[in-house]
Amino acid sequence: MLLETIMKRRSIRRFKDQDIEEDKIKKILEAAIWAPSAGNMQPWVFVVVKEKKNKEKVKVVSPGMFDLPGIIIVICRDMEIAKKSGNEILSLMDISMAAQNMLLEAYDLGLGSCVIKSFSQKAVQKLLDLPKNILPELLVSIGYPDENPNPPKRREKVVHFEKYGGRHG
Repeated sequence: MLLETIMKRRSIRRFKDQDIEEDKIKKILEAAIWAPSAGNMQPWVFVVVKEKKNKEKVKVVSPGMFDLPGIIIVICRDMEIAKKSGNEILSLMDISMAAQNMLLEAYDLGLGSCVIKSFSQKAVQKLLDLPKNILPELLVSIGYPDENPNPPKRREKVVHFEKYGGRHG
């Protein structure tokens, strides 16, 4: 069942003008909070942008956002926590896993979502009054989908057993 969800989930870039219920937002955030984290560092901070005027401001500095979603979740890294761990790269992996959990939970709740990296970090940091150590890394646009894209073709021969060039999966 989970594999089916993974295979059917798509990046949704067009949304209906419809509010997202609070209980659904809470479930999406809960899924993110339970993502794996190196050394249980949990370097993430999530800022939920719901008000239309604030979403519009974020969209202006986000060329990767094509439509106004129901909400925008800004996934940030707490750089103090990341630096304390001694491996800032791992904190990027942690927030990426939190984002994936969000996407899967949103899909399971009948919502569409898209991860966006094409945005001005400095502008979003200023718009959201983020402290210097809280760095916005990803935007996740979430809403009721107004499109149903077909799945893209997947590359073949990307799995190897025992050694590169060995039997393909």
